[in-house]
Amino acid sequence: MARCPECNSKLTIPPDLERWDRIFCEACGIELEVVDVNPLELEAVFDFEDDDNALDELEEDEDDLEWEEEEDEDEEEEW
Repeated sequence: MARCPECNSKLTIPPDLERWDRIFCEACGIELEVVDVNPLELEAVFDFEDDDNALDELEEDEDDLEWEEEEDEDEEEEW
């Protein structure tokens, strides 16, 4: 018997299940991927294909970060 790693509901596992197959949890609706068959190990699948701008937004956020190295150096001298 296998359980969903997200909601802990019992899962119906097909007998011909192989590594990298995907199944759905009917209780919570999440897609699960078979990472290993023996012992059975499942992981939730999160698809980010719908958000094409996600990478661009992360890069923009990185550019906005300003490191204040001078302050860090001053703090080290005090110790």
